Amino acid sequence: MAARAEMSYPSGRVPRMVIEWGDLEHAYGKALDTPELLRQAASPDEEVAEAAVSELYGSIFHQGTVYPATVAAVPVLAGLARTAPHGRAGLVWMLGQLADPQHAYGRSFPAVRAAVAAQAPELQALLDDDQAGVREAAAYAVARAAPDAAVLWQRWHGEGQAPVRASLALALGVADPAGAGPVLAEAVLRDAPPVRVAAAMALLRAGREWPAGAVDAIVTALDDGAELEYCWAHSPDWTDELLPGAPDPLALLDRWLRATRPATRGTALWAASQWCDESRSAPVRVVPLVAAAMQDPDPSVREKAVVALAHLGAAAQPYADDLAQLAADYPAVADATAYTVQYHAVGALARLGDPRWVEPVCVAAAAGHRGFRLLDGARRTPAALAAVRAWLAAEPQRADVLAAVLGEWCAEQAVPELIAALPHAGPPVAAALVRLGHDLPEAEPILRDQASNGDTAAALAVWRLTGDSAPVLQALDRGGHRYGGSMAFVGQLGEALRPLLPAAREQLTGEAAPIFPHREIQILSARVVAAFDGVPAVLPTVRAVLSEGDTPARAAADLIADLAVDARADLPVDAGVDVGGAAGAVLGGAVVGGAAGAVVGGDGWSQLAGCVPLLRERLGDRWCRVAAARALARLGVPVDELTEPLVEGVTDYAGRFGLAAIRELRATATIPHLRELLATDRRLQASSDADRLVWSDERLQQQIRETINELTAIP
Repeated sequence: MAARAEMSYPSGRVPRMVIEWGDLEHAYGKALDTPELLRQAASPDEEVAEAAVSELYGSIFHQGTVYPATVAAVPVLAGLARTAPHGRAGLVWMLGQLADPQHAYGRSFPAVRAAVAAQAPELQALLDDDQAGVREAAAYAVARAAPDAAVLWQRWHGEGQAPVRASLALALGVADPAGAGPVLAEAVLRDAPPVRVAAAMALLRAGREWPAGAVDAIVTALDDGAELEYCWAHSPDWTDELLPGAPDPLALLDRWLRATRPATRGTALWAASQWCDESRSAPVRVVPLVAAAMQDPDPSVREKAVVALAHLGAAAQPYADDLAQLAADYPAVADATAYTVQYHAVGALARLGDPRWVEPVCVAAAAGHRGFRLLDGARRTPAALAAVRAWLAAEPQRADVLAAVLGEWCAEQAVPELIAALPHAGPPVAAALVRLGHDLPEAEPILRDQASNGDTAAALAVWRLTGDSAPVLQALDRGGHRYGGSMAFVGQLGEALRPLLPAAREQLTGEAAPIFPHREIQILSARVVAAFDGVPAVLPTVRAVLSEGDTPARAAADLIADLAVDARADLPVDAGVDVGGAAGAVLGGAVVGGAAGAVVGGDGWSQLAGCVPLLRERLGDRWCRVAAARALARLGVPVDELTEPLVEGVTDYAGRFGLAAIRELRATATIPHLRELLATDRRLQASSDADRLVWSDERLQQQIRETINELTAIP
């Protein structure tokens, strides 16, 4: 297809336009397919039109990201919204979303939003369209693109369709929040159910109070099935915003949980759980109401109440007996393909540190059932540790489910029980012992087997036990770049690495590979080559990967940090460190890194120090800023200068690296900022598991407290 396309349609439906689509990009590269998709969106064949619009969503509006091609498509979409034979309402909703920062983002968003705003006359005209669905969407698009209170009020006074009035209520809340307040308050109490919930949400977003009687009116509307249209929502589920924003959230939740329909009560439990995912103070407030719902007359509501309670963190402690009663029945349902209330109860007990999870888990395991991620985040308490050790001593074969927990807990006290269990559950026991720092000679055959399957930690244990580096080399060759621990050991293998050297050198092209896994292999190869050829041979490729950012740049920064340790050791004795003022860190020969740079000496060191500007650029990259800060500190940049990225990095990677780096660098200047993280009511997003946000945040808070205590103790 030619890069230049003339946009025209039968019957003059869309204005004739000439667009150089080949010069524009969308999610999949050059936008050469976009003009044909736009033509198909005007097709009289409904299926063809729907398929074309779906393809457009995937290319010019890919998962919310907008592109230069999106800007060019907007006028055409606006024309289609007025004249297409099919799907006009959907096109109007799409135009509104393109101008809505809740739904659209990317570098091209300002230009896209401006392009939609330029279509304001077309969108405003659609407020008088014959189709109610188009009018409903037009109210949203007008509010997002170019709010005009006058045209919205005109439509409000003449509109009789409830869905359209609901959209208009939300639009008026955007365009005229002060003037619309009294009208919206009246609508909450008197209008049709969809309008009541929309008006209530509009008042919340405008920062205005609900009228007396609003709670009953809203819950009654919810019972009637009222909901917000997806595009108007600020989160995947619109009710996520309703409860925390309410003037009296507990009054709303209490009434919501007494709604007539079980489905409505279930939605209330979901909303309560979502509120707790956002607010640290919410669980202790909502838990009594959630726990009471475990006695609901409807079994589906009771189940949802248990699931909600199990996700609310330490606030569920007063109801541990209820959870334990449910958990006792876990063995009977452990073979279920779906998550059961018993599964959730066991998991909650484990995360509470209540030892009553141990028996049902072990009984289920004896029958061959192991719950997927059931014990993730299990909390170590004296009672829980004692229960695990006692069960392991009595039934060592249950190390199949208990060993990993002991490894996670770093439970050195349980090493005797683990050693005794090695003949009964070799692989999990061997892995736990390695994690605890015990390379057991009796475990060597098991460790070799695990190493043969790419387990780098097991391969390292074999090397430490026997001096045999072959399993490590095999693990590296099979993807050691995916090893979760420090890769600094590579340089310690010495001559054993030589067989990998030719292939490793081939990876060092001086350019970053096109895809992330290959870049990570490049950095692993750089570690191998650096052990023989030194820093100059690897630095061009390392710098290239670092420049591209994202997760491979973390591996590159880690390598620079590790190489800096060796290079610094090679500096002359008189190349000391003198950190102070604007001069930054002084380490001996050439100035790097600007006003706060490092003065260094030594060939390898000076070349590594040349990476300081690149590393500073990466401090804004959430995927690698902690590693970049660590590397900068190793290169002599004062740690106090790195406070901001270190603190911002506390929640990166679900909290895996930030606090460890802060402790390693003895970054005492972070203490006030860490205390601020504890003081906020907003949850820290320290988990990729949406079901365990509360537990993960509470665990991270504890780790922050421990870090503060450790830093405070530094002289």
